Amino acid sequence: MALKSFLRAFGVGGPTIDAVLDTDRVMAGGPLSGTLHIRGGDASQVAAKATLELIARVEKKMGDEEYQADEVIAGVQLPGPIQLGRDHSLPFRMDLPVHTPVTSLGGRNFVWLRSGLDVPWAMDPSDKDALQVYPNPPQANVLQAMESLGFRLYKVDIDARSSWFGRKWVQEFEFKPAGYGRARYDEVEVVFEGQRGDQLDLMLQLDRSARGFGGFLMEMSGTDESWQRITVDGSSPQAAAASLSRVIG
Repeated sequence: MALKSFLRAFGVGGPTIDAVLDTDRVMAGGPLSGTLHIRGGDASQVAAKATLELIARVEKKMGDEEYQADEVIAGVQLPGPIQLGRDHSLPFRMDLPVHTPVTSLGGRNFVWLRSGLDVPWAMDPSDKDALQVYPNPPQANVLQAMESLGFRLYKVDIDARSSWFGRKWVQEFEFKPAGYGRARYDEVEVVFEGQRGDQLDLMLQLDRSARGFGGFLMEMSGTDESWQRITVDGSSPQAAAASLSRVIG
């Protein structure tokens, strides 16, 4: 008996879990559903609960060093007790936050579902399922509007932020001017925050081109970059462009 307990502590002979998603293609703010399959384990053990967590890979800095860390975006629990030693198939559903990072536009953006089982006095089994997250329609309309205003999407990152919106990270959509008509900007960054139907709360960073000695002073003082909070009508690309143009010009 002591040997079995020792082996369980290292995951030997323990249960296995496998989350089978209804689809791995989801939208920010949309549902994620599937079935969590639990198999095997010691019939004398009971799992307190199963957990499902939405995880994002976040870029962080410490001094001059850059590194990556995993942050929990959202999660749900499937309450126990769950008797081990038999097979279980537990359906689940969770609503993704509207600020769930988009992964369908390239870049180093990784989001996945991590499943776990809380087994006392044993190594907790886990499972990992990658997700392809798409912007929801109002968000997609904002991104399309930026292109119609003369910008091209250059980079998408998930970066650490210590005090923004009550969470530790944001996803930044960086746009570069696509033509001479936008040459007064080096780039424009868009951050999605709240959403109420088609109305989106955004943070825009306008990084203006610094030219001449005055531009040099702006760069040195950091005044060439400014963040603005705006509400955008995302009901269509045209409506979003009208809202954005009032700030971008």
